[in-house]
Amino acid sequence: MGVENYHVIEMVGEGSFGKVFKGRRKGTGQTVAMKFILKHGKSEKDIQNLRQEIEILRKLKHENIIGMLDAFESPEEFCVVTEFAQGELFEILEDDKCLPEKQVQAIAKQLVRALYYLHSNRIIHRDMKPQNILIGAGCVVKLCDFGFARAMSANTVVLRSIKGTPLYMAPELVREQPYNHTADLWSLGVILYELFVGQPPFYTNSVYALVRHIVKDPVKYPDNMSANFKSFLQGLLNKVPQNRLTWPSLLEHPFVKENSEDIEARELRAANAAASGCDAAWQGERNLTTLPNKDLKRNLKSETLSSPHSNNAPAQHTDSSARPSECEVLDKVENITCNANGANLAIQNGDSLSTVLFPLKSWRAKTQGACGYNILNLCLRILNTQ
Repeated sequence: MGVENYHVIEMVGEGSFGKVFKGRRKGTGQTVAMKFILKHGKSEKDIQNLRQEIEILRKLKHENIIGMLDAFESPEEFCVVTEFAQGELFEILEDDKCLPEKQVQAIAKQLVRALYYLHSNRIIHRDMKPQNILIGAGCVVKLCDFGFARAMSANTVVLRSIKGTPLYMAPELVREQPYNHTADLWSLGVILYELFVGQPPFYTNSVYALVRHIVKDPVKYPDNMSANFKSFLQGLLNKVPQNRLTWPSLLEHPFVKENSEDIEARELRAANAAASGCDAAWQGERNLTTLPNKDLKRNLKSETLSSPHSNNAPAQHTDSSARPSECEVLDKVENITCNANGANLAIQNGDSLSTVLFPLKSWRAKTQGACGYNILNLCLRILNTQ
């Protein structure tokens, strides 16, 4: 498998590590993003670390994280193939300037789950910003571009950080002090603040003045921010890392705690993903929700989480034998649509209707055995609830 298995269509972006192209997989027509990372200027140690990081990231499966589909290298460069998501949160900010609190809350819930999954797997993003948050189909938020900078040497990362604009960096990062996963949580707070207010809590054209503000100045909260939202941001935007709101209590904060409608919508997306042969959301959520608190605390208490050269790879979360059968997927859709809220969600979700209608469309081409009749009856029962 290599780049010859893809049609490279057009360049869609350029990051600190290389160029990103829109591509299409030959044979299947799947639209993908192809990131080309040049080896030139990188030490052998950097390249080896990047190979290791790619193997770690290949195993990450979660609805709110851009999935890695393929990776290969030539003597000159690496190519990492991922899911393709059309829009950037940054573009929404440029167009709309700010968002209503309800929309910010919906984005916050998804980003919290993505970070919880990453941190549980001993991965720190370290470059959280609106440009690295994509909006996929159905307004699903997807976090991207994590891990690659982390595979470089420490000196390279510090140099890039100082050269860049540290709008979203935690105080300990801009001061080049030791840090852990809570640096990502500070960045999350800055992003959510900007989505609501229209600019980050600390904003100036001078990098040195910006660093001073981040380290010393208090955050000013607008009067039209709800008490729950303000409380959540105050927990994240604490200049003392050990005093920040963190796992697992962060998940229970009223601003981001999932309600029954959130869970139904997520389970419906998971069922649709499983039906289309993409079990990323299904597998990721299964492991996310069953992680014991004591294991999470054990994972997060050590500074080794932030080490760019840690040998602690996340547990393998994919198991092809665990993928749900067609009957199991339809069972889940039926359970979700048995009440009014779930039925409305299914009607609004084109993928859900496709999941139900496809077996009916292909009914005549199938062997009409017992399993086939079960599938037909399930589809008809689900449609009857609509």
